[in-house]
Amino acid sequence: MLMKKLGRYLGAIGLLLLIGVVTSCIKDDIAATEAGTANITVNISSRSGEVDDDNSEVLANEDIKTIRLILVQNGKVVSNSKHSFTAPDGQKLLEQGIRIVGVNKAATDFYAVVNEANVNKNFESDFKVGTTFDGPAFSQVQLIAYSSFNSANGLPMVGCETKPSLSDGDEVMIKVTRAVARIDLNINNKTGADLNVSKVSFGEFFPTSGFLFSQSDASVQYTEKDFVESETIENEKSNVFTYYLYESCSNEEGVYKVGLNESPEFPLTQIYDASKTPIKEIKRNTILKINAIANASGWELQCEVTPWDVEEYNQDFNNTLVYSSDGWKPGTIAARDENVIQLIPDTEAELQFMLESPNTVSWVAVLDDNQNFTLLTPEGKNEDIFGVDADGKPIAYQQSIKISLPPDGERNVQTTLHVYAIVGGNQYEIDLTDNRDHTGPGEGEVNRFIIRRGDQ
Repeated sequence: MLMKKLGRYLGAIGLLLLIGVVTSCIKDDIAATEAGTANITVNISSRSGEVDDDNSEVLANEDIKTIRLILVQNGKVVSNSKHSFTAPDGQKLLEQGIRIVGVNKAATDFYAVVNEANVNKNFESDFKVGTTFDGPAFSQVQLIAYSSFNSANGLPMVGCETKPSLSDGDEVMIKVTRAVARIDLNINNKTGADLNVSKVSFGEFFPTSGFLFSQSDASVQYTEKDFVESETIENEKSNVFTYYLYESCSNEEGVYKVGLNESPEFPLTQIYDASKTPIKEIKRNTILKINAIANASGWELQCEVTPWDVEEYNQDFNNTLVYSSDGWKPGTIAARDENVIQLIPDTEAELQFMLESPNTVSWVAVLDDNQNFTLLTPEGKNEDIFGVDADGKPIAYQQSIKISLPPDGERNVQTTLHVYAIVGGNQYEIDLTDNRDHTGPGEGEVNRFIIRRGDQ
């Protein structure tokens, strides 16, 4: 499936040292105001990387609901406005342009706060037009107490930009980043019976407070957290539970735990990453992904903390990535029509591919629909299955992605398969829809497989 290279939903603004980021938008040698005024457009973007055309990858309440826009010239607040938006039914607002008329032609600092309902600050009164902009105070703005946080009000985000001068018709782009993290708990029911989920519990790593900008030396208290649920997962099916939390950097071993139903089969259990290292932090703008296989006698957990966004990268790799697709294993799918794959109910479909170089590359796979389809192999590493030939040179073995769906599931459903390669900590999407060799990060449009039931 051809997808446009858009900037995916919430992008990093590259926050460095806290005060440094805010004050970097404030120049001591601001250029003198030019004669006249300008009409400009300020575009606020919460995209970075790739997003489906219909924004289906963005969950409810993860879009832009309100924007607070503050303009500063010569150290003074010259504009402070709040804008509210309502997206059309079924759509999510990830970008928004704001027209500003009659701003002086001068060096200008732009500050954008998205979804301030979850921020503990009165921007209207504390940054009045005509007053001196207090950069340190802005950098120390707190989020509301976590006990009052409501994701329905939108996730708080922030960004800033500087223009050394303004001209009539200028467009200014401000990228914002989330001030929160997310947990995706995917429970795959293998108990042999329906699994009733009444409570999901987490250890003492939920911050009781948080900040709009990352704070390196903030004193934050942590607490355990329970979420009451009322869901039934049928046998051989799965369900994803999503939660939000403030940046969690306790750096303590033994507190990052997850439990289910206060049950002895699923007790509070320490979570580890793929290298078996205890997870000790969940930073802002990241996702803790927990894949839980619930068996009759207990559960198995696979966890990782990943960037929330799939970034676009323009760089030269010291170790060039080379990969190719071997296609779908014969007998594991019902049919294929170009990029559309028909699955056989209750049969594991297997997509085979090769990561030929470098030997340190890893990969992750993601399905848009985790309710009606089950991703059995969500990730892998080349280094785990690398061998050597007769001359001692490294050779790659075949990788595989396995997907299944229950025989009695919904008929008219489909999902899109995304596969991302990770090289040197950088992640980008790869194309496995043809069998030619691919070298390095792709450019332009990416082809993806669309997965459907074979009996619909």
